[in-house]
Amino acid sequence: MKNNVKVWDYIVLGFLAIFYLLPTVMAIIYALAEKWYFGTDLFPSQLGFGWIQKMISDSYVQTAFINSYILAPLTALVTILISILPAYYLATRRDKVAIITETIVNLTMAFPAIVVGTGILVLYTFLGLRGNMWALIPAHMFFAIPFSLRSITASLMQVPKDLEEVARVFGATRLQVIQKVYLPLTWRGMLSAFIFSMAISLNEFVMTQLLGAPSVKTLTIVVYELIRGYAISPPRAAAVSLFILLPSLIGGILSEKYLRVSLSLAGGGR
Repeated sequence: MKNNVKVWDYIVLGFLAIFYLLPTVMAIIYALAEKWYFGTDLFPSQLGFGWIQKMISDSYVQTAFINSYILAPLTALVTILISILPAYYLATRRDKVAIITETIVNLTMAFPAIVVGTGILVLYTFLGLRGNMWALIPAHMFFAIPFSLRSITASLMQVPKDLEEVARVFGATRLQVIQKVYLPLTWRGMLSAFIFSMAISLNEFVMTQLLGAPSVKTLTIVVYELIRGYAISPPRAAAVSLFILLPSLIGGILSEKYLRVSLSLAGGGR
């Protein structure tokens, strides 16, 4: 019986590994494939960094790279700053306001990006913000805030309540408690939220296409342009996609290995 359970465990794990890793592995192979005859060869006959070097030297890709890596850190930073106070409220109180806020945050994670983007498009067109790169920051934040808020809230919930009570007894204000007590103890959660917020911004396509095109080009837009129309170039698209994948992958590994925090609002040391 135990052997049968182990077999099924391996089957499930193998399926998940193939389901989630195979597309990424194929993109990496495609980016490195300098010669690949699909009709006869199962794998590339020659690997190299030719496509990646071409994309690095392409001024169009360079501009998109700069735009992406300006937007992503700024989006992550503003997201973290905005999330701290609401996260503190959610972590320290379980009243009706906190429950409603938590419900709204959870619901926004299920909103289709195309619907949200269309609504913001109407507003941005009215305000004259369409095509403005800086206006993409709040748009990217829409889906980054729920993940950031949950991560930071979970981190704050791990801090013993006694520490806050002692600080308040000695005259600390609520903001001083957050600054002097919570932030030093939860920096790993903050950094984890920053990494995931940055990854969300780097991978955002729908909002950027709706609100930034044709003025603002990011790496996701470049990948889309390389795989549509008559000039389809999957190797070039795969090479550009590595500029999105690698930072996100490295950040995810670091977050999982060194900065692990629970994303569940239910856990904690309360």
